[in-house]
Amino acid sequence: MNSIERNTKPWIHYSVLTVLCILVLFVKLGSFHMKTWDESMVAVNTYEMLKNGNYFSLYYNGLPDLYNTKPPLTNWLQLLCVKMLGYNELAIRIPSALATFLVIVFSFKFVAKYFDYVWAWVVALILVSSAGVVGFHTSRTGESDAILSFFLLMGNLAFIGYILEGRKKDIFLVFIFMTLAFATKLYASFLFLPAFLFILIYYKKIKSFVVSWPFLIGTIVFLVSSLTLIILRDMQSPGYLEIIWTNDAGRLFTIAKEFEKSVYFYIENFYDKRYSLFFIAFVIGSIFLFTQKLAEQKQRILFMSFVLVGFYLLIISISRTKLYWYDLPLYPFIALISAYTIVEVINIVLKQKDKQKPFVKYLLVGLIFFYPYYFRFSKSQGNKIDDGEIVEEANERYLHQAIGNGTNVDGLKVLYQSFNGPLLFYKYKLIEAGQEIELHTDTDDFEVGDKVLVCKDKHREALREKFEIIKTDGYQNADVYLLREN
Repeated sequence: MNSIERNTKPWIHYSVLTVLCILVLFVKLGSFHMKTWDESMVAVNTYEMLKNGNYFSLYYNGLPDLYNTKPPLTNWLQLLCVKMLGYNELAIRIPSALATFLVIVFSFKFVAKYFDYVWAWVVALILVSSAGVVGFHTSRTGESDAILSFFLLMGNLAFIGYILEGRKKDIFLVFIFMTLAFATKLYASFLFLPAFLFILIYYKKIKSFVVSWPFLIGTIVFLVSSLTLIILRDMQSPGYLEIIWTNDAGRLFTIAKEFEKSVYFYIENFYDKRYSLFFIAFVIGSIFLFTQKLAEQKQRILFMSFVLVGFYLLIISISRTKLYWYDLPLYPFIALISAYTIVEVINIVLKQKDKQKPFVKYLLVGLIFFYPYYFRFSKSQGNKIDDGEIVEEANERYLHQAIGNGTNVDGLKVLYQSFNGPLLFYKYKLIEAGQEIELHTDTDDFEVGDKVLVCKDKHREALREKFEIIKTDGYQNADVYLLREN
């Protein structure tokens, strides 16, 4: 870092970075409906935890939830937000958005320390402009992956810090953050360990890492904390221990048919959707890493980043269960390697006499990332979903819109099929507002005078066979019908 950059006031950088993050991560965070599957399932677990007071076990629709086997840390964080903001979409999503914000900030801080502010800005802007970081199932929905990614990042940065500077406290921090990652998503907390082992062997530090008091104390903290979470939940939900062993640990070798993907699934997603043109910069940066020379410390950081990406990507690629958001913990390190390419391009573009002028570099960085950032901002504000999801999630979209408009839906009956997580969320949300809706899967449950919300054509036809139906309200392809005698 040159002398001019050293004199730059850090608060200016962090203030601008905070504004940019807020715009894509937090603005309109509660403006779209509760998403089906993971987000709504976790939200239901959180509400039932709030009501039943079982803080170590998850419940769904009044029964122990042995489908969502994740430990409860995500729910605890959501619970804090619910107590402050009420039970709503925003409160459920804030922990994910905040975790992503911290990932970007700590990545920026780390890169600014060991490289320079220009490089740090490139990394941060790659992250905040990437579809794989800012979107559904990551920063803008209430699930576990963004929170997991933050804890994994902090553990990785502590590990890199130990390799670079030999601080024993960093060994303990590795275990603290691994413990928090385990409390978020079980075995996903272990996926960087093979890379750790390789790096320790490569730099001949495995003995000093393992034979130390921080390693011993950290191991004890991890084991006691993790086993306590597992045992307490198994006591409240018998069978939990067996399920996390046979189902969760077995995900590497077993597969549900709908999750069957090519071994190249994650790489294809990087350049096709989730990382886009930045993937080219990553490939070139990886080549630079092995063909060009940097200062030793920078070279080591880039090499360790490459190893972390390589081992983690290999594990999730050979795993038989693949979901596209499983690659989220990789992005800070992919961005760091990608930044190598972009910084080199900036240096080539600038004349030699301008290379020491940070303002010119920042201007070029701004020009490079103006459109990617604007595009991601537009996407985050549009909250666009696939056409198929518009049809499948129409009932919950209606309820979200009706509640937002202050429409009284007390007594409404909802006819649905398949997973009912989002509808349960709105049922609970309406209970908090003093209204009540009923959820049904069969038209035999209805009688004359009922108001019924439907979104499927086959449900409309089933109602028409039994009643005269009069539309009283609707939103997009979801309609509310008053049932009258035929």
